Amino acid sequence: MKLISIVIPAFNEEEAIPHLVKRVEEIFSKLSYNFELIIVDDGSGDRTFEVIKELAKTKHFLKGVRLSRNMGHQAALDCGLNHAYGDAVITMDADLQHPPEIALEMIRKWEEGFDIVTTIKETYKRSPLLYRMFANTFYHFFNKFSQIKLTPSGSDFRLMSKRSVKAILSMPEYHKFYRGMVHFIGFKSTTIRFEVHDRIAGERKYTFRKSLQLASDGLFSFSDFALKVPLFIGMILLVLLIIYFLVSFIGIIFFDFELVRGWASVIFIVFLSLGIQLFFMGTIGLYIGKIFFEVKRRPIYFTEEYVGEFKPAPKSNNNTAQVNPE
Repeated sequence: MKLISIVIPAFNEEEAIPHLVKRVEEIFSKLSYNFELIIVDDGSGDRTFEVIKELAKTKHFLKGVRLSRNMGHQAALDCGLNHAYGDAVITMDADLQHPPEIALEMIRKWEEGFDIVTTIKETYKRSPLLYRMFANTFYHFFNKFSQIKLTPSGSDFRLMSKRSVKAILSMPEYHKFYRGMVHFIGFKSTTIRFEVHDRIAGERKYTFRKSLQLASDGLFSFSDFALKVPLFIGMILLVLLIIYFLVSFIGIIFFDFELVRGWASVIFIVFLSLGIQLFFMGTIGLYIGKIFFEVKRRPIYFTEEYVGEFKPAPKSNNNTAQVNPE
């Protein structure tokens, strides 16, 4: 019988976990598949992992991993995928805004031959205006200048076949951006739409700052356009400078032009040049910063504690580390 793995990163979700486990059990226990639910506690400051351990005493399909500290959503997702051995792996959020019922349609698509089933949020327009403006800007620039194309209002709610997971885990970059990585591998994929539900409990944990960091990781991981911009700007400025020189030279020689002398124009040009230089130095610095973390080859997470049986032993790649409890 085929095995379905459900991987869920969780951060301070002690109230939501019991509802999540109940919903998943109700849905998957009726299917003709074996299933496992892997919840990765991303260094929560509440009782999230204690709740997982209590539930695991009676829910044998439930497995938990606690990270040594808060490593971030993408790192927790990576940890879950490294511990999942299903023929298909479904990733979703712990707050039940990703309705588990949609997994049934995902599985049907997978059985039809799709390696990846991604989702699009139907209620994206209900998001705050600032978030929508930020998201639209991100997707516009990403799709215009990157190696791959993303579907606007996508999410990390998806199904991946075993070979897709293996392909993704073979990419050992430090700054993970799974929405881009699943498209990068190029396996047969499809999309389905879903209505975003209200949180079952608690408040939104993924802040605007975290969204901005994720967007930065995505843009700088899949595009080198920003490194080319200084060349384009430099060429434009050089052309304008040559035109200005020629016009001034011709005007002085043939038309007795008198050039306006003054500090204002000089100061403007100096500060404009300085601003442009600092802007592009900062852009290059962002790329160098990414390279700085990549070449260190540090693990992106450390596991502190397990609950449930993980057989065979957890997988690992070049940027993960497991610290098994004694």
